[in-house]
Amino acid sequence: MTRVALLTEIPAPYRIPLFNALADRVDLDVVFLAHSNPQRPYRLHEDELRFRWRVLPGADVTLGGRWLVVNRGVLGAVRDSDALLLGGWNQPAFWAALSTRKPAHVWVESTLADSGGGGALKRVFARRAAGFVVPGRASEEYVRTLAPSARVAIAPNAVDNELFASGVARDDVDGVCILYVGRLAKEKGVGVLLRAARGLDATVVIAGTGPEERALRAIAPEGTRFLGHVDRDDLPAWYATADMLVLPSLAEPWGMPLNEGAAAGLPLVSTDAAGAAHELIEDGVNGFRVRAGDVHALHDALARLVTDEDFRRTAGERSRAIVARFTPETWADAVAQELARSRG
Repeated sequence: MTRVALLTEIPAPYRIPLFNALADRVDLDVVFLAHSNPQRPYRLHEDELRFRWRVLPGADVTLGGRWLVVNRGVLGAVRDSDALLLGGWNQPAFWAALSTRKPAHVWVESTLADSGGGGALKRVFARRAAGFVVPGRASEEYVRTLAPSARVAIAPNAVDNELFASGVARDDVDGVCILYVGRLAKEKGVGVLLRAARGLDATVVIAGTGPEERALRAIAPEGTRFLGHVDRDDLPAWYATADMLVLPSLAEPWGMPLNEGAAAGLPLVSTDAAGAAHELIEDGVNGFRVRAGDVHALHDALARLVTDEDFRRTAGERSRAIVARFTPETWADAVAQELARSRG
């Protein structure tokens, strides 16, 4: 069985089902660079981890909005592996691991819309990689601009669909509920959503925290609810309460809430900036995909869903059917096959 070292930044809860599935297919060591990212206050569900894992010693700093971790022991952590899966190129540990002679695949979720372009260093990294793992077409398009002839395997992002389908609706939201889940940062476009929701007979519910919260509260329509950070285990109830899931991002590599909302059987509304929108939304069928930053287009999409209960029902059913193909097992199969091929 191929021994794989997977280097990634933190133990994000939505990644755990993917890693558990991969551990059933390869001899997996997951190497985290830090216990947590100060910008993402996830709670570690350590009892759910069914793979070998460790957190490397190191120190982190945030510079100009960029989170950087400097680790010790990277080379020792990958010494016994046959192949590497690196969670990007934005941390020194990924470059250190790439310097070994082991075949290294890079897990890239960025797209042309959110990447900020290629850059000489990214192209150097891309040329040294044995191949790439991407979640969908938008990320593959971006990788091709860096390494046109590279091996690229598509492994669709997934969540625990059963978990997000299991929620019981709350009884403290009246009328139609428009749900947003994510950070409150400029690139997430939450301000666009709040402006687009004005005049609609609906309640906007915002689940998340971030540096834009104060400014967003100032422009929010009357009745908007700001929940703050909502732990993963509490999210299914909010998805069950909602009538639609909206991702108004101006830049978004993928957009895991779209997976979660689809698993909960919700219509989806997203901008075209989110990679997942091109995989999980059939425009006009299970929701809408609108141009990033377009308040009027987003308003029209929301208005259609707010006023058409029958469409909400059929759209939600289609969302659940689409996301049924996006499972941790499907992701792990694609990754394991690509890593095995890289060994010859």
